[in-house]
Amino acid sequence: MENNFWGANFWGIIGTITGCAGLIVSWFSFKYNTPKVEIDKMYLVIPDGGMPDWKNKSEAELKSSYLDYELEIVVSNRRGGAGSIDKPNLLIKIPSGKQFFLLNKYKAIVSYPQTQHTESKQESESVTSYWTVRHGRAFNLGGGEKVDEKLEYNIDKPDMIYAIVQNFDKLQYFVEYWDNNGKRHEKRVERLLKESEIDKAY
Repeated sequence: MENNFWGANFWGIIGTITGCAGLIVSWFSFKYNTPKVEIDKMYLVIPDGGMPDWKNKSEAELKSSYLDYELEIVVSNRRGGAGSIDKPNLLIKIPSGKQFFLLNKYKAIVSYPQTQHTESKQESESVTSYWTVRHGRAFNLGGGEKVDEKLEYNIDKPDMIYAIVQNFDKLQYFVEYWDNNGKRHEKRVERLLKESEIDKAY
């Protein structure tokens, strides 16, 4: 009777096994070809040269001032399919002075990456040509690709500069970005370098 069962159902069993194997292969193929673009490494260069003098200034006195930040970042696509993420915004989090379940609450200043710049060429004594060079708003990577880039951020609003200067030693730095599925990600910048320290190194 056992031989009759296997004889009658042999091809059905083989078909089921083949179908399951096909599903497993399809699943692994789908996973491999689904992009996974992530930030591998990053560090932030913080402007600190004028902080001692600026701490005694009012918002009005900081009207013509600005702060420039540089983010060195390495982004990679860990899978085979092409994908992208937005070039991240810089979040500068400042303690609000309030606590929630013994944890400090923070308010965030958002700075957007510089994605274009203007270049010029002197055509003649009286004519200068100007044009815009665009760097793109996103990292677009093929399968297994990696990119190393420097992003620049500028803060020029007096109230933001005042808040940063007054809380310089209490700040926390994060980046936020969206992937190609529209999902938001937030990651803390662990490595911070002061601009004055870099200048001394050179």
